Amino acid sequence: MDKPNIVISEQDLHRLETMLEHQSTLTPTMQHLEDELARAEVVKPEDVPGNVVSMNARVLITIAPAEEPTEIVLVYPHDFKGEKGQVNVIAPVGAAILGLAEGQEIEWPQPDGHLMKVRIEKVLYQPEREGNYI
Repeated sequence: MDKPNIVISEQDLHRLETMLEHQSTLTPTMQHLEDELARAEVVKPEDVPGNVVSMNARVLITIAPAEEPTEIVLVYPHDFKGEKGQVNVIAPVGAAILGLAEGQEIEWPQPDGHLMKVRIEKVLYQPEREGNYI
């Protein structure tokens, strides 16, 4: 499966690159995240389309073979508290969905070597869409 186009804000890119630079070792998922950041279309926060998954977005996703979507919030590692629905961006599903738009899907490698297929059903909340660029 070809990788879908992804869009990331300059702010998210900078924060994620800084976070990755400060890791003593990168997990395979972090390395895949770095690759995704390198191929992303980078835009100003106010130019992120409203249907794109950005950091701190609340999103409905479907992970095959499940048919029912799951609601998640994509968070930075320092914001991850293990609360229901939180997904860390350095977890496989978190890294996979960053920058995807509604209706897009991606196959993403898991630590066990299998591919996970994730589909973005709906972006319920996106900070940039609400004018929150912090």
